[in-house]
Amino acid sequence: MKLLLAFALAALVAPAFAQDETSLRAADAAQHEAARGNDGATLTKMAHPNFRLFAPEGYIGGRDRLIGRFQSAETGYKRFERAVESAVVTGTTGVVMGREIIARADNKPVARRFTNIWIWENGRWQWLARHAQIDPEKGKL
Repeated sequence: MKLLLAFALAALVAPAFAQDETSLRAADAAQHEAARGNDGATLTKMAHPNFRLFAPEGYIGGRDRLIGRFQSAETGYKRFERAVESAVVTGTTGVVMGREIIARADNKPVARRFTNIWIWENGRWQWLARHAQIDPEKGKL
């Protein structure tokens, strides 16, 4: 597991040499691991300056708000599982979609749907936007 995490983080921090679905999935996996580990420093490196978030709580925020939440441990997870259902690259844009199950301090699992949007700039994927919402079909598990 540590080797996989090291590979995923290396793919994110070091320039990726391929602008393809494999490198996109590696960048998204690194974002998942950083969020799961409450690693604000890594999220800061991967988030594009124009990053935007539509949070499940209903607010829209920018990069500074995202980083602030992780630095203050406001977004700590006891559980954070992700299943990617679709990943596609078109030009310099990558889109990853799927489902997640999270649990915070109360340990109540919540099913969500997510979309992460990535942009290829300066030889690597940068996390440009995220939309996440409570799964309307499953809600709270």
